Amino acid sequence: MNKTAMRWLPAAVLPVVVVAAAVAVPAFAETSPSLPERSAEQVLTMIADSADATYSGTVEQSSDFGLPDISALTSGSESGDSGMSTAMELLTGSHTARIYVGGPNTSRLQIMDTLAQRDVVRNGDDVWFYDSDAQEATHLTLGDIHNDADVPATPAELAEKLLDSVDSSTTVTVSDTARVAGRDAYTLTLDPTSDTTLVDSVALSVDAETGLPLAVTVLAADQDAPAFRVAFSDISFASPDASLFDFTPPETATVIEKDVTPSDLPEAPDATERPDPTVVGEGWDSVVILPADVAAEPGTDAEASGPGMPDLDSTDPGITDMLGQLTTEVAEGRAFQTSLVTVLFATDGRILFGAVPLEQLQAAATAAE
Repeated sequence: MNKTAMRWLPAAVLPVVVVAAAVAVPAFAETSPSLPERSAEQVLTMIADSADATYSGTVEQSSDFGLPDISALTSGSESGDSGMSTAMELLTGSHTARIYVGGPNTSRLQIMDTLAQRDVVRNGDDVWFYDSDAQEATHLTLGDIHNDADVPATPAELAEKLLDSVDSSTTVTVSDTARVAGRDAYTLTLDPTSDTTLVDSVALSVDAETGLPLAVTVLAADQDAPAFRVAFSDISFASPDASLFDFTPPETATVIEKDVTPSDLPEAPDATERPDPTVVGEGWDSVVILPADVAAEPGTDAEASGPGMPDLDSTDPGITDMLGQLTTEVAEGRAFQTSLVTVLFATDGRILFGAVPLEQLQAAATAAE
């Protein structure tokens, strides 16, 4: 799939995929319903039509990326609440969340942990992030920020862009019907034509009545269980009560106020100072190569963690141990491998990644020297 497809597809399935980024039990199999035939373009139009849908429901997410169990490291790390620990929790764990959507700019996500709860609440320009375990609430005011991207004006335009952006490396079909959360659904499947990519297929279960994506399943090559799945286990299309989006932090919580305005946003990097990444190969076999001066953060000391590796806080042994366990030393540097993505931290500071086997990253690293 080319760059444009990767840009537009997540936007189309945002109601489900955004939950996965923050939140497992796979949905129980139900008898496939008999539905009128639909083309891929018609189903994509249905998805776009669901952009203004209001609904609430329970979402369950599971991941099986073939990673080792590092729960002991993440729970024992001094930075257990850090971005790295949170990311690894999402990659290796299972999560359940409640989601409420009252419109394009009104939503609430409640991530249900064992003994705690995390909330993300948006009501217009006001966004709240609350962690009951840390007793911390962050209030973000979006301010006057506009998106100047070339966003399609109509559902038909979005469907057309989606289909146009999927090139010959991908076959898009309406492959089957399904029952998800008690709803009839079409299954839109993206099949890579590549024989070497780690991705076997991506399937979207699309509600037959509203067009809302009810489930996303990503299968890895040579793996029976889904590498990633997020799905509604129950859903209602009644408008949620407006009071759900009026968030008031508990008196015991520490409140952090942040304003986001155009002046706060980072300026685009000077192209003369930072070269663009290089892309080797095409479609699902693409390998992205970040030059050493792009991969390194300005002002960091590359020697602190070794060439090509992320800058590590030497006072945080938990993160160091985590990366040491997750990466493998190879001739070209260190490699991080999952069932869907491989990353190579080269000894010369470059970072290479793609949905391909390690051998392809090694070959690309040697050829691009």
